[in-house]
Amino acid sequence: MDTLKGKQIMVWTFMGNTRMYQALRDYGDRISQIGLFSFKVRATGEIYESGVSIAEGSTMRTYIRKWPHIRWLLTVANDGTNSIFKALRENTDGAQDMFLSELVWIMEKYPWCDGVDIDLEKGDDYSTAAKSTAMFRNIYNTVKSYNPAKLMNICLPGMDSINGSVGGENWCVYGDLDNYCDTASIMSYGMAWAGSAPGPVSPRSWLEGIYNYAVKVMNPDKVFLGMPAYGWNWRIHDTPKNMGVTYRGTSNTYYAAQLWMTGGYNFTDDKPPQPFIPIVAYWDDYDKVPWALPHVYDYMEGRDAVSYDYPLLSGTYNRRHYLTAYGKEQKTEFDGIVVDRNGGNPDSYSGIVSVSEGMVTMGDNGSAVYRFSVSTAGTYDVAVRLCFPFWDKNGIYISIDGGRKHFTESRLWWPYWRTTFWSALAEGISLSAGTHTITVSVDVKGVQFYGFRVCSAFSEEPSAGSATYTLAPRKFKDVDGNMAQPDRGFKLTLEMLRRKPDSALIWYEDFRDENPLPESYWTTLSGKWEVWREGYENRPYSQLEGSGQLAWKYSGFSDIHLRARLAFPAGGSGKAGVFCGDVFCCLNYDTQRVELYKGSTLLGSYSQTISRTANADLRGNPAMYTVEMRIRGNRVRVYSGASYALRFTASISGFSGGYAGYRSDNRTVCELMRLGDSWTYEPYERFDVRMPDGSFKSFGRISRSNVAWDEEFQVFTLTADVEESATRSEDISMDYDFFHSDLMEISCGNNYTAEVTPRDINIWISRLFLGDADGFSILYYQDVDSLVYWANQAAYRWKLRGMCMWSLGQEDMRIWEWLPKQI
Repeated sequence: MDTLKGKQIMVWTFMGNTRMYQALRDYGDRISQIGLFSFKVRATGEIYESGVSIAEGSTMRTYIRKWPHIRWLLTVANDGTNSIFKALRENTDGAQDMFLSELVWIMEKYPWCDGVDIDLEKGDDYSTAAKSTAMFRNIYNTVKSYNPAKLMNICLPGMDSINGSVGGENWCVYGDLDNYCDTASIMSYGMAWAGSAPGPVSPRSWLEGIYNYAVKVMNPDKVFLGMPAYGWNWRIHDTPKNMGVTYRGTSNTYYAAQLWMTGGYNFTDDKPPQPFIPIVAYWDDYDKVPWALPHVYDYMEGRDAVSYDYPLLSGTYNRRHYLTAYGKEQKTEFDGIVVDRNGGNPDSYSGIVSVSEGMVTMGDNGSAVYRFSVSTAGTYDVAVRLCFPFWDKNGIYISIDGGRKHFTESRLWWPYWRTTFWSALAEGISLSAGTHTITVSVDVKGVQFYGFRVCSAFSEEPSAGSATYTLAPRKFKDVDGNMAQPDRGFKLTLEMLRRKPDSALIWYEDFRDENPLPESYWTTLSGKWEVWREGYENRPYSQLEGSGQLAWKYSGFSDIHLRARLAFPAGGSGKAGVFCGDVFCCLNYDTQRVELYKGSTLLGSYSQTISRTANADLRGNPAMYTVEMRIRGNRVRVYSGASYALRFTASISGFSGGYAGYRSDNRTVCELMRLGDSWTYEPYERFDVRMPDGSFKSFGRISRSNVAWDEEFQVFTLTADVEESATRSEDISMDYDFFHSDLMEISCGNNYTAEVTPRDINIWISRLFLGDADGFSILYYQDVDSLVYWANQAAYRWKLRGMCMWSLGQEDMRIWEWLPKQI
């Protein structure tokens, strides 16, 4: 029985610090392979020595001689410089040829080495994969031609599929490289880094995705699972710009992190005025990693609000508990209500009027009369409650004492006009004591009238809700045993997730409603359609399936934005996508393209890989593809991919609009249909905060050009036919970001309130941190328990060669006592 199978350990000599040599001295018997981080390569292919010296007489030579069982590899790195990688790959001016001869030269110079370790990073996209693989094949053949006994380790980026790099290193195809290495160290550390949102450097979800994939396409016995020996401390009390740094994160060895825990460091240059406070670390039992909050005096997640109002909802993603609103609701206020009348009991009516409990629906020549009385003469507001059920049921006349007002809405993009909403019939109207009359009459058939209120004051606005938090800062005990608090005061930092704008929503359809595809909203223009459902409770996952044309029951669409997410089943073929009138934007399985048609005329295309989904995976794990088009007058933009990438633009002529919906030549399934306005956008960026000290601050709104703002709905409409991204110079991170209060001179020992009010939808209220204004942070690091856990996963779950750690001298030294001796 091989007791070391799956338990080999590789490290690198990057640090060159005292602890690195201590580990080599005391625990070299626990290490099987070392990359000597002593060589760099230039764009010319020339290799030069840089880093920890391995020359005769160097300290490293002592341990090379002491531990002959270790495979000592000469690491050659490009320091993540893309231009060097590209020059080597393309053999620019003979750079690859030079590199290959230089590899032989360094092996000849250090004949005791066991081989080379190739650490080339920051390659390009998948289009360069074949050339990148050829480069590694040439390196491998060169090493083996020089001496078949020499070994070659390659350092690979973390991938969970072909084209599956989170960092853009899609040149790398594990399966193609498997034949051109003796071992492979997958650098599965760096998901979190200095410029990212705080989190585990190597989160479980990433590791599982990488190694579940790697063992399918590579020989597991070649693969080292890569783990960080380091961590990051992200300062979150201010912006990097104000702090005079590029990124908020600072790298920490395990022992630097330990000094934060024991009160050895602070954020005022490790000296007063900020106190030195020992703190406890938390253990993340999912990601198997410790983390801490230095100098944070109170902390909570979004769901910890003492109160929040609809439409804010509590959600969970990757164990993060947040609040968000997926749509706005009308927020109304009625002061001094003197009349509250239900629409379902008119005093009289004529023509076609459908009377039901709570409302009337106006038909041909329909008119309904309501009489009400006020006991006291005065000035009043009168509000009416309406519903425009569909886009072509959008007009009604209402009068009070003969003064008539036309209520109509031609904009398609605001969904709550199709639910009940309140609107002002009269503001500040003088009413005498006694009886008055409200008359409702038809403009467009089908509009619903739910009643009215007479009050002293009425107001309304679209609202995404608000959340209230109680913050309770208390003193800590410093390293000397004294009770301590911030020297100047506090700052509140809010961790929020914002998103890039999307088209102002007209209709969102995921087919999950209890009554899918009601005939009042949908029409089948051709073919046959049905909805498959996973269950019947809590809006289960559902799929539209069929072929033909399914449309919203409205023929007046023209300038719209349509998006569909669809899959081709086993045996699927032909075209499927979205249409408006005779314009069809689709994925064509047969041609492997995104295509745009007007009638039968192909207007444009973009090549992309489209796969079918096996029947066994169609419901639970379908290969979904997104396709969309934005129509503005005679121009159509076509997009595809999860990030909605613009693929091409085409001109159309003779387009008059019409029905819009989903179309498929043959059977496909669709899990989402989204209809939006082609010119108007909803931003997902702004929120307001009432601070614990009573001050107010607004965050997140981005300045834009070539747009007109609607202040009521907080949406903007383009005034020029450009991409939305062209209206702003500021980008929006797709990661969690931090927003900071000004200095607050509040005290420990009291409770305070903070109120967060999103002004836009789809903003996640993630976490709140109340900390010392001189600095506070989020710290993640690796300790012995974390490293042992993942070493065991490498050996017993994935049956890999072992674990590699970046890098020797940064680790929790206790790890070595838990690793087996290699000799």
